[in-house]
Amino acid sequence: MRRVIAIALSLIAALTTLSVLGSAATAQDENATVARTAEITAVDDSAGDGAQAVVFGVNTDTGASDVAVESSGEAGTIAGLQAASEAGWPVELVFVVDVHNRRVSDGTLGDVKLAIAEIANDLPEGTSISLVTAGSTAQTQIVFSTDRERIAREARDLQPESGAAIFDAVGLAGRLFDDSPGVVRSVVLFAGGSDSGSELSASGAAARLIQSGSQLVSVRTENADVSSITEAVGGAEVTVSDDVAASAAMNSAYAVASDRLLVNFVAANETSERQNTTFTIAGQEATVSYPPGLNTTNRLQLSAQPEESRLNLNFFGSTFMLYVFIGLAFVGISLGIWSVGSMFAGQSNLDSMLARYDNGAENLDDSEVNEMLVQSALVQRAVDMTESFADKQGFLSRMERLLERANLPVRAGEALFFAGFVSFLVFVVVWFVGGSFLFGVLFALMAVGVSYGVVQLLARRRLKKFEGQLPDTLQLLAGTLRAGYSLPQGLESVSQEISDPMGEELRRAMTEAQLGRELEPALTGVAERLDSPDFAWAVMAIGIQREVGGNLSELLMTVSETMIQRERLRREVNALTAEGRMSALILSLLPPGLAVVMFVMNPDYIGTLFESMIGWGLVGLAVVLGLVGLAWMKKVITIDA
Repeated sequence: MRRVIAIALSLIAALTTLSVLGSAATAQDENATVARTAEITAVDDSAGDGAQAVVFGVNTDTGASDVAVESSGEAGTIAGLQAASEAGWPVELVFVVDVHNRRVSDGTLGDVKLAIAEIANDLPEGTSISLVTAGSTAQTQIVFSTDRERIAREARDLQPESGAAIFDAVGLAGRLFDDSPGVVRSVVLFAGGSDSGSELSASGAAARLIQSGSQLVSVRTENADVSSITEAVGGAEVTVSDDVAASAAMNSAYAVASDRLLVNFVAANETSERQNTTFTIAGQEATVSYPPGLNTTNRLQLSAQPEESRLNLNFFGSTFMLYVFIGLAFVGISLGIWSVGSMFAGQSNLDSMLARYDNGAENLDDSEVNEMLVQSALVQRAVDMTESFADKQGFLSRMERLLERANLPVRAGEALFFAGFVSFLVFVVVWFVGGSFLFGVLFALMAVGVSYGVVQLLARRRLKKFEGQLPDTLQLLAGTLRAGYSLPQGLESVSQEISDPMGEELRRAMTEAQLGRELEPALTGVAERLDSPDFAWAVMAIGIQREVGGNLSELLMTVSETMIQRERLRREVNALTAEGRMSALILSLLPPGLAVVMFVMNPDYIGTLFESMIGWGLVGLAVVLGLVGLAWMKKVITIDA
């Protein structure tokens, strides 16, 4: 009797234990929930009568009432929902298994192998599976097979290894997919620990998956770190723990990876441009931007475009500051118009400038006199201060010569003042609108450089035109001397016949000679003002001839012919070095041009350079090396003729 009771108690204890274990297993299965968010993996707008979005990470049983779409603030229409499996989409799955030998002792690797074998035994039609192992190296065991027995056998026969090249294995899995449309592509990764021995980085592995258009579902233990790949790809993740068995986690991951939700929709405002479209699916939001009329399957091409400008326009959030900016802009424009008018609208000859002293005082009211004083006193004082400062620094005379060479009828102090004022205005605008003090300083320096460069350009163009007229001028002067004119008479005649700038400069020299200056110093002044060595050479020849005697007309013809031959040689040299100069120009503009294009296409990518001191240092080094290369190329292609 006691023996029967003992057997009965043993049976009851065994049944209780089995019941507890079964409950625990059930609890593990039920708790194997996948952490996932809604991701739009593709948008097909090629049909022309609405578009279809492929959604990963949501329940495919979601009803139409739980889905909404909105484009540019206007609600669109949901035309229908369907699971990809119901639409007959084939499924391509790659199981990536971490086979490090540490996973054997706790039985985790064995559970994963059995789970894959069970999935293979119940594999539905239209689903193909690849198997990749992450051991000491990444190896492909099977490439997209539908043979259930073979997949199950290969999964059970996986052998542990000493390494765990997880990132390499994920990258290898991404390269197994093709680019056929209408296919569910997923990678199910089991990671039991950290990566060891991979040549690829986490970002490199994620890039392979993004290029293939596949999604990642990670099954990981608590000490495995693959979240960076999952977040970069926009996948899902489940953690194996004391409450969640590896087999339950693999089954849950397979269920998420093997299906997609197809959302057919019609945007509220169909346009020919990209626009941000936000999907709300069962309380989750996903925003994409897709080009109309195309089937877009690349996740990067679906990235939502920023709604706000990259410039910091918070400066205009205050009405007062907006009025301040408008006032500064008005003052700057007014002063600019006034300065330009004062340059080119004034009287140009000496008689008209002195006419005000001949006509006596004008009859002006006191109010008009006061208004003129108010308008000019402040500006004049600022100009005088600028002129005094420039004179002390020693660059006022250089600026005067440059302005005179460019034939700009404005004082050096006025030019410096208005250049400084415009630069300050540019600095204020860029600083407050762009929100960056550094960029404000850079743009202000650029404004100064542009102003100086424009004056230099005008001076060089005038000098080039002057020297181009010089041989004809000398020939014409030689002709007047043969006709019996004296040298001053010939110069006076030539100055009236030839066009500017040669005619203008000769007339000025003759006017100085008529006012008492020697003819030769007056002509030398022309050469110094324009910095023309050829004209200085011609004046020197005239001076020598006047001292030693000789036929001046023949001398002028010889000088003219020499200049013509030198110019012909110079142009031949320019033609021969044209290819080198063009190469230097292209090579110089290529790096900054490429940087601008990359900034426009992918500002976040190139913006990484400006997020650390190392990046700024590399940019500075690149600029310095570029300038050195430009100077080197210029030295190589510059030939003095």
